[in-house]
Amino acid sequence: MKTWFVSSLLSLGLMSLPAYGMRAQEGLACLEVGDLACAIEVRDAVLAQGDDSDMTRILQMRTLFREGRYDEAVSVLEILEARNPESLQRETNPYRNTARAFRGMQQAEGDAVVVRHARGVERVLRDEALEVMERSREVYDRLFGGAPNHDVLLDIFPTANRFILASGLPPEAVRKTGVVALSKWSRLLISSPRALSRGYGWKDTIAHEYIHLVVSFRSEDRTPVWLQEGLAKLLESRWREDKNTALTVHQQSLLAAAVKNDGFVPFEKFKHSMAYLDSGDEAALAFAQVATLVEHVLLQGSLDALPGIMDRIRDGEAPQLVMAQAGGYADFDALLAGWKNWLGTKSLIAEEVATLPVILDADADDYEEDPLIAADMSRIRAARLGDLLLEHKRPLAALIEFRKAAGDDGPPSPLMMAREAACLMALERVDEALALSQKGVDLYPEFTLLWVTRGRLLDTLGRQRSATSAWLNAHDLNPFDVETQTALVGGLKALGRNEDAQRHARYLRILTTGGASTGAR
Repeated sequence: MKTWFVSSLLSLGLMSLPAYGMRAQEGLACLEVGDLACAIEVRDAVLAQGDDSDMTRILQMRTLFREGRYDEAVSVLEILEARNPESLQRETNPYRNTARAFRGMQQAEGDAVVVRHARGVERVLRDEALEVMERSREVYDRLFGGAPNHDVLLDIFPTANRFILASGLPPEAVRKTGVVALSKWSRLLISSPRALSRGYGWKDTIAHEYIHLVVSFRSEDRTPVWLQEGLAKLLESRWREDKNTALTVHQQSLLAAAVKNDGFVPFEKFKHSMAYLDSGDEAALAFAQVATLVEHVLLQGSLDALPGIMDRIRDGEAPQLVMAQAGGYADFDALLAGWKNWLGTKSLIAEEVATLPVILDADADDYEEDPLIAADMSRIRAARLGDLLLEHKRPLAALIEFRKAAGDDGPPSPLMMAREAACLMALERVDEALALSQKGVDLYPEFTLLWVTRGRLLDTLGRQRSATSAWLNAHDLNPFDVETQTALVGGLKALGRNEDAQRHARYLRILTTGGASTGAR
């Protein structure tokens, strides 16, 4: 990724530098194409020569930053500011903010990967984050025919505010579109699932961001945003299963409407980033567009085409033409036309689904997390009354209130689907309860309470395997929930999965001790 330092090179006297200064420039050129190992090699060489020029200090600062050595990068920044305070655009450089956001975090190393996270309960993320990173390196390095030639660093920031501080993104962009992760500066940055009130699919998000890093490295940072996002979205689940990522019902619904009304998000609108789109719905549609476009191209050949596509883009061919030809088209306009025709033949689910709200760094109650209940006081009153009735073991009366809160028009409420399923189970209307909970997780797969509700129902029925599967889905969204970890310890033991049960018992100890115990025996 290009940074603000490129624009400052001339102001630091590039043309008058001696030979060793030009060597430092070579290191900066390595960074421009995402080759961190090359840049570090040049840095170490010029520093060993005793070169203390501004150019070398910039190279040193930028490589330290990409290595995650933030305090050291700030120290070099201070040297440069003392020499030439106007040249470094202090208001826009990310070093001090990142160093502040990173304080107090700890590190774990795996095979060619490094994961860093906050202390305390954030420890529950460490083992699985390492596993996702290692598996991603194995899968995507092979798929794309190459990989970054350095240990890949993942920083997991415990709050959205700390992620925003380190990302350099405007806070309003994060809150509008729900950006929780970035691949930037040769490393990965994500928000902890604890930063969102209901959690999120953080594991696939790590894989998604790693794909960005691989694609950038393989193409020497010449792959446009739409193609990077399409590849990352389509392939983000392949670290765990040998198939492409399925569109959610929400994405399918948005895409079906776009096909019907020709209401696609213009590619020009997200040529720099998805983070600056107007809404969560617009971002979801844009992701669906680029994922299906890449899918359409690869259906004409196979995933085996990816290394060749990367090579051609790296060698300077226009990405639009490369993808068009890979899909069997003469040019990009023909590809777009063919893709739209192909979309018209797909069976897209057109059911209306609400966009889940983005609630960052807040202990939101259940009502605030629901996209339909939160903004309507009459619905909240009905829902609260239903909760009281259910608490007093009057499930039929509660069911009536929950259905009032849900309303008859518009998309279904995920919270009320969970509440209604609980009432139906209490009324021994088992088939209805299970069907409703299944519909809920199909429509809103990232609404954690629906998975929790389904796990409770299946546990009550003694369906251990299905219940454990539901609890694992809840865990993958929000591993900080004590009820979920407790259920998994019991369920996994009952299934004879003792090693997995012990892992979740460790997580449970971490959570119940506030991180004072790491779960180690």
